[in-house]
Amino acid sequence: MIQTLFKSLRGTDWELLTGFVSPAFFDVVPTLGMARVFGKLVKDYANPAEFEKALKKARKTVPRLSAAECDDPMARGRAVLELYFRQIFDFDAAVLDVRASAFEFKPGKVTWSPKPIYYEWDAKFLAALRQLYGGFYRDDEVEFRAGLAALDLEHAKDAFKAHFGSGDQSAVTFSLAAFKKSFQAIFESCKKNKTRLHPDFFALGAYLLCLYEHLEALEVPLDVRGAFDAATHA
Repeated sequence: MIQTLFKSLRGTDWELLTGFVSPAFFDVVPTLGMARVFGKLVKDYANPAEFEKALKKARKTVPRLSAAECDDPMARGRAVLELYFRQIFDFDAAVLDVRASAFEFKPGKVTWSPKPIYYEWDAKFLAALRQLYGGFYRDDEVEFRAGLAALDLEHAKDAFKAHFGSGDQSAVTFSLAAFKKSFQAIFESCKKNKTRLHPDFFALGAYLLCLYEHLEALEVPLDVRGAFDAATHA
């Protein structure tokens, strides 16, 4: 049923949500959970007023760029990364469309006009996600493991660390192929260990897919750890 629904999204605004999904995904995400996620997405999509409220809040977190920075792909990438993290750490919902096509960079002005797709996270999932990111980028192994444990994903620790990247993350080059491979490794780890993936990973995967699409196109290394620190005031 879910696979058929995914196929029906091709050629629509919703297609941006499906680019990272693999056959293993359908084996590890509960069908009822996915139905709940789609129900929330559809309900919110049909409510322009609520979307505009979410977008108005999110736009306030887009960093201001000077005229020179708007022409600098590294500065633009840093701004999009900060927006990504701020939506996760500052709000209970996220506007998912951060693709390059949703932005216009004019001298000294950034205009963000995303597709009207946003998602309100499950509270426990969001708390665990914040622990994962916080633990990793603050080099706090206890916090990182607590985030994994909250999601029953201790077995996928290495897969998550591979997804986040090696080194100090100060010069990360983004690749959609690498992103899809890393998420596939998480799906496969769940399948091997007979655990279920929280359905909100679908919305997170779509959000990351949009992020990677944008940052890959910039073709420059980016300071992800610096963007995280700026977004969370670490």
